[in-house]
Amino acid sequence: MKAMPSETVLNPAVRAALVDSTPRLVDSLVHEARNPLNAIAINVEVLTDKLRQAALLGGTEKYLRAMRDQVFRVDGILRRFADFLAPRPSGEAEVNLSHVVEAAVQVAGHEARKNRVGLAVEVEPELRSSLSHACSVYFLTLQPILRAIGRAGADSQVQISLSRQPDAVLFVVRESGPGVEDGPDLAPVLDELSGAIGGSASVRGGECRVTFPLRARQGG
Repeated sequence: MKAMPSETVLNPAVRAALVDSTPRLVDSLVHEARNPLNAIAINVEVLTDKLRQAALLGGTEKYLRAMRDQVFRVDGILRRFADFLAPRPSGEAEVNLSHVVEAAVQVAGHEARKNRVGLAVEVEPELRSSLSHACSVYFLTLQPILRAIGRAGADSQVQISLSRQPDAVLFVVRESGPGVEDGPDLAPVLDELSGAIGGSASVRGGECRVTFPLRARQGG
């Protein structure tokens, strides 16, 4: 009887199909989850108005307001995740990398708080790249942050920076903790994806560096 391999290596075509399907599935899931949230928010507003009209609101208003605020909070979290994990085509030939990194930090923030890891962020504004593969850019920014959070350990810090270099935009994620690897090796995937968009990637211990091509004729 043959021993099962420790890891399953996916055919590139299968992996591409899975990657392509993920944004659609995430978008559908978030849409389905937001529908009942919107219904709850509407019904809370209707209930509040009816109680107010009947002069029965009294001290219950603060509880209804708290319910409404939490519904909006969850809705906002889902919207941020959907915008990041299932980006919609913008029709533009460039990506605002500054906005993408800031969004990645927001999405990863929940994982950081759960693991008691601080995020120190320095992002230069309005750094853009002439890219057409938005999904690759989102992966290339989010995954190094999640890797660092997983490796860093509690009460440590992850440094995240995005800066303009002479011929590229440089994205760096560095953790200051013990550096315990807790997932698959990202280096081959990052190298493949970054190369496909004209950039490069390197993973060395607690530091991950990704370069993106500068937007053509970027001023300043």
